[in-house]
Amino acid sequence: MDIEALIKNLEAVNDSLKSSRIRQSDDFDDCVKRFQAKLADLVSVFKSSNNENTTEIKASILDLKLILEEIEKLSSHDIKVLDFAKDIVPTK
Repeated sequence: MDIEALIKNLEAVNDSLKSSRIRQSDDFDDCVKRFQAKLADLVSVFKSSNNENTTEIKASILDLKLILEEIEKLSSHDIKVLDFAKDIVPTK
């Protein structure tokens, strides 16, 4: 899995989630904040590990997938950008 490409995609999702047009509830906002924190953790672990700490990277990716699925459930909007979340599966 290309972690750098995944991070870029997740950062694009983060930009979309910042849109005031899709914010709807405190639960949704809390999920977005958890997503942003976990994305920051993934970036930090990836940069500091030189791809050696795959266990932490996998855990972060799986956590991000769960958070994105929760965001999708909380959103009444049709957020197609989250469709790829179902395909996030660490391979290393």
